[in-house]
Amino acid sequence: MGKSQGKTYNFWLKAIGYGRIVFKLNFYSHSNLSAMKLTSKSIHSRLIKHLREWHRKLGIIAAFFIIFLSITGVALNHTTTLSLAHKPIDNTWLLDHYGIAPPNDVRFYQKNTLQVTNNLLWLNDKLLLESSSNIVAATLILSSQNLNSPIILAVSSEQIYLFTQQGDLIDKLGEEIGVPQNINALSVNKSDVTVRTPAGYFQTNTDFVEWKKVAFVVEPNWITPIDASEKLTIKAKLAYRSQFLTLERIILDAHSGRILGLFGVLFMDAVAVLLILLSLSGIYIWLRYARAKR
Repeated sequence: MGKSQGKTYNFWLKAIGYGRIVFKLNFYSHSNLSAMKLTSKSIHSRLIKHLREWHRKLGIIAAFFIIFLSITGVALNHTTTLSLAHKPIDNTWLLDHYGIAPPNDVRFYQKNTLQVTNNLLWLNDKLLLESSSNIVAATLILSSQNLNSPIILAVSSEQIYLFTQQGDLIDKLGEEIGVPQNINALSVNKSDVTVRTPAGYFQTNTDFVEWKKVAFVVEPNWITPIDASEKLTIKAKLAYRSQFLTLERIILDAHSGRILGLFGVLFMDAVAVLLILLSLSGIYIWLRYARAKR
């Protein structure tokens, strides 16, 4: 074989060798790409599978919170219609939880029908008055305008209140019409109404039109509270405490988690994050399903 033929032969041998190498490289490259694609699909399939499983489990848990938040939210939207702000809570555990203390001053008048708890006046179970100053005493009097039907007279240190026996306000009298200030005692003798103040004694009749300063040799019979049973005292204290906690406040605090303090707020924050994650995972699963369907 000549030199030229030998060179040609070697050239084709090398070309064939290079071709085999390129073919093998291309083969392995395509094989790796296919394997990578299969691996990627496998990862996505497993991810979707686990995501659906957790989405289903967490969704069941979240459903309870969604129902609870929906019910409390609807109730708060209709608080006026449902009169939630006018429904006091008398559960002692909740009252203790909110730190609502019982009254220091509990007094009973007129055979226990009139009760004073701090600055609140009650007619049996009905709240008559929330006074801005200390309530001195309460009793029944006969008005000169109607001698057949007694009315309720309540005296605070600054004002005089008149109510019907059903608890409706008749009149409210103050310093502007001459009512003495800083009253600390009340006496009623037939049609005469006498009060004691640091400035002396003042008297009027049941019309409460004109007041005059008077002096006594013997102290009048001041109206004093009567003794009541422990059961009535506990009931009066509970009625007082319940005025400061309403159903509206309970629902509002339960809705926000504040009923359990800082822990409750953080817990409801965690619930909100859970609901966001469920929404995002649901959107992701739906998009993958829609893409696969195409």
